[in-house]
Amino acid sequence: MYTKLSKFAVAFAMAAVGVVFTSCKDEVEEAAKITAKINMIEDVEGSISADEIKGAKITLTSTQSKDVYTFTVPANVEVDGTNGVSVSVPIGTYDISLEKTVDGKTIFLRQENVTIKEENQTIIAKLITTIANSSDFQFIFSEVFFNGERNAGRMMHPDQYMVLYNPTENVLYADGLAIGCTMQASCQEKKSWFDSYYNAGKVPVHGVIVIPGSGFDHPVKPHGKIVIAFTAINHTNTEGTAQEVNEAGDTITITYKYENAVDLTGADFELYDPQMYSNDVDNPEVPNVLEIYPAENELGGFGGFYLHPRGFYCPFIFKLENGEQSTLEAFFKENSSTATVQDEDGNSVEIPMFSIPASMILDGITTGHIPSDIVTNPLPATVDRGKQLVKGCHSGLLVKRKGNDKDGYADTNNSTEDCEIVTPQTAYPAGWRK
Repeated sequence: MYTKLSKFAVAFAMAAVGVVFTSCKDEVEEAAKITAKINMIEDVEGSISADEIKGAKITLTSTQSKDVYTFTVPANVEVDGTNGVSVSVPIGTYDISLEKTVDGKTIFLRQENVTIKEENQTIIAKLITTIANSSDFQFIFSEVFFNGERNAGRMMHPDQYMVLYNPTENVLYADGLAIGCTMQASCQEKKSWFDSYYNAGKVPVHGVIVIPGSGFDHPVKPHGKIVIAFTAINHTNTEGTAQEVNEAGDTITITYKYENAVDLTGADFELYDPQMYSNDVDNPEVPNVLEIYPAENELGGFGGFYLHPRGFYCPFIFKLENGEQSTLEAFFKENSSTATVQDEDGNSVEIPMFSIPASMILDGITTGHIPSDIVTNPLPATVDRGKQLVKGCHSGLLVKRKGNDKDGYADTNNSTEDCEIVTPQTAYPAGWRK
């Protein structure tokens, strides 16, 4: 969640200085060793003191070898950057992180794919502080089933769904509650437009769905939840056909059941989008979400709401004033722009871009799959500094937040700790609340 935040700039200044460090590696090849001085520069006066940051562990993880180097912020550190932390690592590319919880807030940073190749090199990251548990603010995800099922050896997408949970002790209204899917894929190097948007506090999307309503039409009780299904049908009743070759060499048509699927007829809303999904089915008993549909461009995204079964496009929640069509149109107009990208011939081309202010994001989960891990985090670290990875597509893997509806769910903006992957997915048949 992006709430109650203070931000700091952190300068990683590469310089030849004295070194005191501890490392998980017993030896560092002297010929390849680079010494770095990490200076911490306070950007918001009085928000973090030296006493709070001292003793924190700074971790550098090699993206190539996966070797881990850890260093401790010393007692004499100055947050204003007059001195810093001296470290020494081999030349290479690293993921850098720091985290410390103190007095009910968490101080952390994360910088990925930092290349250290020469002395006197300077890298800028952000040191952020947020309350340790911010689930008292607004809706969060309790379940995200993007992975999809495999039935009779065949893959399916329509059984994807998401559950939004009210962790507060107050009635919240779901009208205008929106879910975006990131345009930047977690499995890819950052796109050419990435820094210009993310450094400006914006998250580009290739699709947004919104719960309709005037603002007070859809109350959600404390510890209640909203289920949004991609297709709100009983998927266990679905039959499919396929062509197979029998032992005699003849091509035959077989009928198979979706034996691993679940009943989603009790969903509160569904996504009906025949433009994006040509064989989409509309359940007339379940209201449809609205959709903000950016223009499709081969250089800029799909132009529709889409959760990849390997988790490459990460979901996040934000809130509009209401779910009326005029509100969606005004929001789209206000947050649309053009980005300059390079086409395959190296020419600069302007493409349409729709982005969400990071300050509006209430919750999000960084998702991906194990083979690629997270190459670029499409969500700000203030939203999620962890990750949840599936082993492959259509494996029936559900990302579930730890906890339960009655007592609440873990929510520290770190999905590695807050969430888990379980099977099977949850059924939401008609009348499931009874």
